[in-house]
Amino acid sequence: MRSPMYSLSFSTVAVVAVAGALVAQGCGGDDPPPIVPTATAIPSPTPTPCVLGGPYCGTSFNVNTIQPTTFGPAWADVITSPSNMLPCFGHYALCYYANCTVTAGTDGTVSDCPCFDWYGTSYVMINGILGLESYEATVEQCTRDPDSCSVPNGAPVCKEINNRTFYDGANTISTFSFYRALQEPIGSTSCTLDPGLYSGCMTAPCFGNATPDPSNGTVTVHCDCPNYEGPYQIGKDGESCDNMPMTWSAAYNTIQIPSNPCDLVNGCVVDAPEDACGCPLYTSGTVLPPGSGVDCNLVCQQYASCKKRNSNIELGYTCDATICTSTEHDLVFEACLGLEQCDLSEIFKAERAAQCSCCGSQLCDCEANEETDVAIGALNEAQREAGETPQCDINGTLCGTVP
Repeated sequence: MRSPMYSLSFSTVAVVAVAGALVAQGCGGDDPPPIVPTATAIPSPTPTPCVLGGPYCGTSFNVNTIQPTTFGPAWADVITSPSNMLPCFGHYALCYYANCTVTAGTDGTVSDCPCFDWYGTSYVMINGILGLESYEATVEQCTRDPDSCSVPNGAPVCKEINNRTFYDGANTISTFSFYRALQEPIGSTSCTLDPGLYSGCMTAPCFGNATPDPSNGTVTVHCDCPNYEGPYQIGKDGESCDNMPMTWSAAYNTIQIPSNPCDLVNGCVVDAPEDACGCPLYTSGTVLPPGSGVDCNLVCQQYASCKKRNSNIELGYTCDATICTSTEHDLVFEACLGLEQCDLSEIFKAERAAQCSCCGSQLCDCEANEETDVAIGALNEAQREAGETPQCDINGTLCGTVP
């Protein structure tokens, strides 16, 4: 076993950070069979001592020291069931692929991880919620009313992330998504037989300015991920477990790993491209199924009521015209940012019922206002100039007004 940089208790733990957890669930690799939990995954009545440095222990942030499972503290990010994954919608950081640098002065307990800055549907792993009050509120609601947490932004933790109250001063929070899965396929390198230090990035705070990477068109933000020692899996194929002095953003999954990474979540992902496990776009044959209970008047009202700051542009339409067909960071943020502050529950209900993405307005025949149509037309033209194909050119919807 590699020598740890610091000592944290780990029993025979299955440790999983959302980033790593999903990693482990990827396709490929010659991982040994998953370790089968021998104890029930329930919160421990005995709090774990807070040993984390950096922006955690000893600050105004109230760290979750309740062990969410018998396998380790919240920063171990242990996944015990697909139902652990709660859908959110908004601005987030994806640290799944990160190779991190241990932060000086933290005694090896925190690493600086370069993560992708993105917007859209992502997932919070409930066992990895680092804020105590957020964890308790989320567990209470999702236990009492599981259906409410199956809708994007239904869980309390999602609302806190979107309201930027989860961690005061953070620019964004690390979650998990399938963004970049096409360009960087989810894989798996098992380090269960070579335990060591890794970074559990689920709900870690991210600070500083986002930095564009011209080489691949992405934007990077740095997140402070807590470290844990134990067995884990890296989310890419063919990597080395011996990564010192760096730490992988990684995790351990205690459940059977599906052959298709998209099966990590329940059903296709609404408002995401199909190559990122998204539901398909609207077609002429896409309809709301009988008995869906969707109120189309409310759907259209939610589209009409969410406006871009200091304008009359309806963000639901501009975002639908862009987020499912573009990987241009600035374009997606221009089209969508601010939408996360609005009530989108009936829109998501409609899209989930019809199993389609970026399609709520088409399902319910909602019509955008004139200023929004002009914005949609400009966004579509910007996508074409970037070599992308907007939804208008695919199915003839959300075409807006030609600028």
